[in-house]
Amino acid sequence: MQARYVTRYSTAAVRRVVAAPLLTLPHCATVRPCPDQVILDFDHTLTRVHDNGNKCACTWEILDRSDLMPQMYRDETNRLRDKYYPIEIDPHMTIAEKVPYAVEWYTQAHEVLIKTGLKKQDLVNMVKDSTAQFRSGTDRLLEDLHRLNVPVLIFSAGLGDLIHVMLDQQAKDHDNIKVVSNYMRFDEEGKMIGFTDEMIHMYNKNENAVHSSSYFERLKGRNNVILMGDNVGDLHMADGVDNPNVTLKIGFLNQPSEERLAKFLDLFDVVLLDDQTMDLGNDIVSRLM
Repeated sequence: MQARYVTRYSTAAVRRVVAAPLLTLPHCATVRPCPDQVILDFDHTLTRVHDNGNKCACTWEILDRSDLMPQMYRDETNRLRDKYYPIEIDPHMTIAEKVPYAVEWYTQAHEVLIKTGLKKQDLVNMVKDSTAQFRSGTDRLLEDLHRLNVPVLIFSAGLGDLIHVMLDQQAKDHDNIKVVSNYMRFDEEGKMIGFTDEMIHMYNKNENAVHSSSYFERLKGRNNVILMGDNVGDLHMADGVDNPNVTLKIGFLNQPSEERLAKFLDLFDVVLLDDQTMDLGNDIVSRLM
């Protein structure tokens, strides 16, 4: 399938995207044009990067910018971001070269967070008072996928506890949604003391336990997948799908550059350039209703 660079697309372009798996891939000629499962990144894929130019927080930044967190936490996380984020978006480095830096970043971020004494009871207000928000139309997309009984896997290198709070506050945490992410561990007094499972960062989404668990086993036969992400590491989120027929890969390029665009166009089927909506996903799913 040819990659497409889409900004504000036409209805005709959407029809081409929906029809592409049927019309351009010979081995998929009998596949019905319906996703059997949807796999989504969370931060800056389901959520906005900005709202009319005003930056919106990702799940980690909800903590960074909260008045309930100590200044030392903000200072340290800003230092880590300044050091490691340029590596994350460097188009000249391979994923293999970036992985050690991602592990360093997340390990140090986790260690700093544990030192803060974060209280579980504060998470609801932290999200409520933050600038984090879903892309416009995300609530509709999740509602329609629930109505269609399409399983949704949210695979995030962010913070799972905050993802659930955001779903509760701004959309709905439907029973067809499974969230795989970094979950905090709290003591009996609600103080954060660590994390529950192995670290998930942006480049190990193919190694997480979900791929060896019963999740994809239960979905055998659901071989048509829509995948959405904002990082090339997100392309591995569907690695556990059994014998996929069609995987339509939609990439959100949030910080465009010519070099990053070229890489996204090579790897994703559709690339959305600084699009803060979920219009394309909704247009695709609406044709299945």
